[in-house]
Amino acid sequence: MQKVRDYKLTAELLDSYQHAALDNARELLDEARVLLSNDYFARAYFLSLASIEEAGKAYIAFDAKGRNLKDEGLCTKIKERLEDHSGKITSAFVGWISFSDSPREAVKTSVDLMIHLKRGREKSMYIDLKSDGITLSIPREVVRPVAARDCTRLAENCLHHTERYIQDNKPSKRTTYQDKLLCIKQKTLTEMLNTEDFWEYYIDQLEHGNNSYDQAVVTYHDGFYKKKKVFKQATS
Repeated sequence: MQKVRDYKLTAELLDSYQHAALDNARELLDEARVLLSNDYFARAYFLSLASIEEAGKAYIAFDAKGRNLKDEGLCTKIKERLEDHSGKITSAFVGWISFSDSPREAVKTSVDLMIHLKRGREKSMYIDLKSDGITLSIPREVVRPVAARDCTRLAENCLHHTERYIQDNKPSKRTTYQDKLLCIKQKTLTEMLNTEDFWEYYIDQLEHGNNSYDQAVVTYHDGFYKKKKVFKQATS
């Protein structure tokens, strides 16, 4: 089925998207629990991860309602984010981090979890070759029971905090940094967010009272990543 991408983004559509994504996240989580209770660990992992992505999708739709939906370029980027697996996983952790009493620890924990989730997504569902080019990667052999249980608990956590974040906040008018962030190419953003150096920079910003995630991403991208500079080297 070919995806429709030439649709018009409106606040009403995004509102429907947000509610439907949260509903689907709950259903996927319920189904993951059933699979887990019957020892279908690989599929439980995959559905739990799908639930996390849907929670992230709900956050993206919620956040987008505060943007300039008359800007076609921004709307294109929003549509891309709603389809990007890595971006949805990252967005699912925003609520959790925002409610944490220890942002540094929350970010460190979240980053580690995000990286593992992004690596494990395909392996939990599909047959593939390992890096040796000979051995097969088989989902039921790759996903351990503890990983499936942890992923299900993580999905519960992401859904809870995303729902709470949306309930406690209203979409705010986006800043210049927030719009610039959306215009960074998704591939570039994914690569950058998968580096330890960015998160060291973000933690440093938090510790200096600069709590804007969007500003941190843009300033790191412009000041370090794009110039092939490393924050840790600049401060050592």
